[in-house]
Amino acid sequence: MQKDAGTGNSDRDRTISDFGEQWTRHTENPDYYGSVELFADIIGPFLTLEDIKDRKCADIGSGTGRIVLMMLAAGATSVVAVEPSRAYDVLVRNTANAGDRVRCLNVTGEAIPKDDFDVVLSIGVLHHIPEPGPVVQAAYEALRPGGRMLVWLYGREGSRAYQSIFVPVRLVTRNLPVVVNEVLAWMLYPMTLAYAALARLLPSLPLSNYLSNVYMRFPAAERRLVILDQINPRWAKYYSRDEAEALLRDAGFSNVRLHHRHGYSWTVCGSK
Repeated sequence: MQKDAGTGNSDRDRTISDFGEQWTRHTENPDYYGSVELFADIIGPFLTLEDIKDRKCADIGSGTGRIVLMMLAAGATSVVAVEPSRAYDVLVRNTANAGDRVRCLNVTGEAIPKDDFDVVLSIGVLHHIPEPGPVVQAAYEALRPGGRMLVWLYGREGSRAYQSIFVPVRLVTRNLPVVVNEVLAWMLYPMTLAYAALARLLPSLPLSNYLSNVYMRFPAAERRLVILDQINPRWAKYYSRDEAEALLRDAGFSNVRLHHRHGYSWTVCGSK
């Protein structure tokens, strides 16, 4: 297993550091939060579990290995897991039982090996990279002809009310230590539960679909972790439909398709 990642002061380096600290403090992926059922929801409608089975796969921005373990549970033949932060050690530990089915690399996404992958995933990662183009280009070059890349991104459309609250909050919290943001996540949690209850009664409210069908199925600790994930990282971008499509199309992908997942985010899939 290769280990090689530097540090620095740019937004990108700070974000890598933020996630490294976050994922060394929150290392588990229990129940629905780490389930194949959720994985199918994330990669649909463009990929199915059968598209992962017996395939050579890669995951860019693996963190604690949640998506890697989902791919293995779906039957992937092998997974290359790319994680640039110090959460790499957690990733290695969490995937150790998979043996040689997993290869962990402590590098940034641009260094993904050109191994003729069938599928490359990047779930919840590219919107935390200030300049994601080179990473997507590297993923394109790493795929075999006919291989596919699927990414999941924060969406601009469908989340404007949410952004109006959290974007100003992040101007402060992105500069705070993770231990402080953990306390803030605890403080925000009751308000999130109250809104989720209201959204169940009024399904026309923003994020109601996600809250009812995904978020409230997580254990309580992982619900708070989702809040932390919104306020802690240094960099985050909300993609418009056009921006999300261009991210893959500009790297050379064809048949680029988009799905407005749960009305607030973008699942984007393209072929080489």
